[in-house]
Amino acid sequence: MDEEQQVERLKEFWKEHGKGIVAGVVIGFGLFYGWRYYDQHTLETQQRASANYEQLTAELSEGSENAVLEAQEFVSENPENVYAQLVALQLAQHAVERADLATAVTALQSVVESAEDENMSALASIRLARVLIAQEQLDAALNLVKKPLPEAYSGFAAELEGDILAEQGNTEEARAAYERALQAGESLTPALQMKLNSLVKS
Repeated sequence: MDEEQQVERLKEFWKEHGKGIVAGVVIGFGLFYGWRYYDQHTLETQQRASANYEQLTAELSEGSENAVLEAQEFVSENPENVYAQLVALQLAQHAVERADLATAVTALQSVVESAEDENMSALASIRLARVLIAQEQLDAALNLVKKPLPEAYSGFAAELEGDILAEQGNTEEARAAYERALQAGESLTPALQMKLNSLVKS
């Protein structure tokens, strides 16, 4: 095939396939730069969220006048962002220390409902159950701690279950829950054995 024939073949090829190739190249560049934009946008969003987290947690620790409102706004606007969930945990702790249990419940519920990380959700569930117990919402707290949780939190959940059942007068079930908590082993409250002993003696 001479040069002229090659040129004619190329012309025919481009006439037949040129539009598709150009479209594919355009789409490819669009996807490439679109992904780079998305990646950059995601990074910038996370950096802003991180900066907001540091600022809001500092303000909550210092007891700044508008800290609670600003933290609530940040959490409500970014419920699925991990930094907002960390702010929610800090907000709940701040609220509990000031006996504002309603604010603590709202903040912790947002994490339980939105967190994709099972450990984050479990931590919020345990803390929420404690606040609900303080509010005497025992059935709601019991439902929380009976849900499947990661193994690291199973002991805490069982101990809280025992607390609730004992408060409700279900001694045998409370004893069983405390025994499960003891079997879980690590990082449980020092008072757990005393709780179990008090049920045995009763």
